[in-house]
Amino acid sequence: MSVSTNPSPRIKREHLIWAAAAVVVLVLGVAVAAVIAQQRVGNKEKAQLLGQSESGGAVVSIGPLDGTALSDYDPGRQSALDKATGQRAAVVSLASYVTEPEARAGVAQLHVIALLAAPPGGAPTLVTGDMAAWAQQQKASVTQERDADQQLLGNGVDDPDFRTFYQQEVARLNRELTGIDPNGKVVFGVVVSGSAADLQALAKHAGVRLVDVAPSAKVSDQTQYTGVRPEQTTTVNQHDPRPF
Repeated sequence: MSVSTNPSPRIKREHLIWAAAAVVVLVLGVAVAAVIAQQRVGNKEKAQLLGQSESGGAVVSIGPLDGTALSDYDPGRQSALDKATGQRAAVVSLASYVTEPEARAGVAQLHVIALLAAPPGGAPTLVTGDMAAWAQQQKASVTQERDADQQLLGNGVDDPDFRTFYQQEVARLNRELTGIDPNGKVVFGVVVSGSAADLQALAKHAGVRLVDVAPSAKVSDQTQYTGVRPEQTTTVNQHDPRPF
């Protein structure tokens, strides 16, 4: 009986073991990379959806948070709209300020929940009633602020810098009062609800800047709505007054 001295069977078995180990390492590496990539995508989507949140089945807020960079926000919201199905609520940001009739006519096929408005020199506000009542409330608020500044001036503000500041504020508020017109071009956004198909079609209309779709159509009196104003091109700041 001869004994073979050929080492090839053992070498082949070792090669197979090492090859199998390499495959396992490769598969694990691909899996880990996939998980990391998925987490990154998930985090990006989460960041884009921060302004579209739900609680207890109802939509809490629709629209960009303060300080949102529009270069990231707009594409993410367009992607969400493209994927939307069923009934949805949405904030429609317009490319320019328009009158109430013009805003409503632009979204005629959809149910209007509220309007977003800002007079020249004023901050954005939500309009749930008629525009006449909105204008009356805005004028009362600005008048109260102006009168308080005038009272400070009348009581004698000694510091020249402070006196100049309050004089400028009174002039600014008087100018703001003249721009509060319920029939003027003060509307920059429309809060609506309707089918995803209608919202997707609306996004293609001239004059529509962004259709910011919510996760559902279930909104309440507590739902908060924010839009993107025409003059905001890089970053959203809800507290900045509209330029004159």
